[in-house]
Amino acid sequence: MFSLETLETLIRTHGLLIMTPLAILEGPVVTVIAGYFARLGYFSVSAMFTVVMVGEVLGDIIFYSLGRWVIKADGQPPGWLARLGLTQPRLEKMVKSFDRKGGRLLVLAKLTHSAGALVLTGAGIARMPLVPFLFYNIIAAIPKSLFLLGLGWMFGDIIAEVNNWIAWVSLGLFILLAVTGVLWVRSKQ
Repeated sequence: MFSLETLETLIRTHGLLIMTPLAILEGPVVTVIAGYFARLGYFSVSAMFTVVMVGEVLGDIIFYSLGRWVIKADGQPPGWLARLGLTQPRLEKMVKSFDRKGGRLLVLAKLTHSAGALVLTGAGIARMPLVPFLFYNIIAAIPKSLFLLGLGWMFGDIIAEVNNWIAWVSLGLFILLAVTGVLWVRSKQ
């Protein structure tokens, strides 16, 4: 989304004020860069961790809100979602799965990163209560953020390469989740 040079210039110029919106927009990449900047002494690790966590939680709430207040769980899905395959029976199954194992779904989605937006939006559609939603997201975001900050701290010199690794791993996990989902849906028919 942003080039490394652009991010560095923005962060050096505007400091922590710019980090939170960047963490919301491009969380993993900004978190790795934040770890590198902490190593360079631009910011403290604790300040970077706090900003990254705030960005993670605010981004999660945006996706949750999309599902909660834009897409109705008790009615027919909007036409654009129906065309993508979210039928009324599938919507009902999704709501029931969040009732039974919403916490596990959220933690898995946060840690794999690939399905995060879909599952966060699904939690909103399922009307998962906000407090458990935040609890599970924060629990999952802590090790994820610490890991990515550590990557930036240790390998910040090769930040562009780390960004590519994250992109390829996320793509691979997304493909794996998509294939598994398709196979699961076919097995239920």
